[in-house]
Amino acid sequence: DGRRILAISTLALGLATALVPGVESLSALLVLFVAIGVAIGLIDVGSNTTLVWEFGERVPPYMNALHLSWGVGAFIAPLLVALLVASGAGATATYWLLAAMMAPAALGLLLTPATSIPATADSAASPAVWRRNRTVILLISVLFVFHVGAELSFGGWIFSYASEAGLGSDTSAFVLNSVFWGGLVVGRLIAIPLSLRLSARSMIWLDLAGAGLAVAVVVFFAEWQPAIWTGVALFGISIASIFASCINYAGTRMPITSKVTSAFLVGASIGSMSLPWLTGVLFAAIGPPALPYVVGTPIALALVVFATITRLRVHA
Repeated sequence: DGRRILAISTLALGLATALVPGVESLSALLVLFVAIGVAIGLIDVGSNTTLVWEFGERVPPYMNALHLSWGVGAFIAPLLVALLVASGAGATATYWLLAAMMAPAALGLLLTPATSIPATADSAASPAVWRRNRTVILLISVLFVFHVGAELSFGGWIFSYASEAGLGSDTSAFVLNSVFWGGLVVGRLIAIPLSLRLSARSMIWLDLAGAGLAVAVVVFFAEWQPAIWTGVALFGISIASIFASCINYAGTRMPITSKVTSAFLVGASIGSMSLPWLTGVLFAAIGPPALPYVVGTPIALALVVFATITRLRVHA
């Protein structure tokens, strides 16, 4: 039962989060964060897979709504933390509040009827799905490496870019950073109705083209602040729905099993670790101009990879 696994993982995540403030040993803290990572991984795999099983061919708007909720959470959580810290509540209260907020979600999952697993996605069919589609699965996983890495590199380093490039005060840099994350939320909101009109394939092409255009604007108009702000907002809006669209597209090529979803998320994890680190290394060596090139390169490679995927034969 996928929903029961999601509920247990959410409860485990809440418990581990609540325990963080009371841990004084570094080794124990490392173990606790490994547990948090495992719980988040199960939630990532389980939520995406269960949604595909539940809605089948009708999944695109629901998948985009799921990823919108993640974007809203990523936008609100830092504001909530800042508010609690400013009020004098302290970091401990912040961890406990975030942990407590997971309980209603877990309870709701436990009370929701189980999702039936499609015959093509059950444990017996999973090896055959993998065998027939391993090349497409591998290439889509590589696509996740590139677009997730580009997204997190941009989001993680845009403040430093604005600050070091002299685009204004630290306040302006904070606002520019918020423009990116706000664009991400807006893009995911727009993607819900848009996915009802466009195929997942068209959505991915549109996302990658928009992200590429945004990077080009930042590169070629680096001295003009309105262009920088426009490029940052456009990048956030464009990259917003590509994660969900990739899963939706994969569902048009093959049955989605937990093993397939796990492969995609492994790719996303590799991108989220490696490309922001590489951005930091090059940022330290070259300075602010490194950011758009480090972000633009994986976007260009993602276009090549996706073009290759669309040319591969679909296996039933």
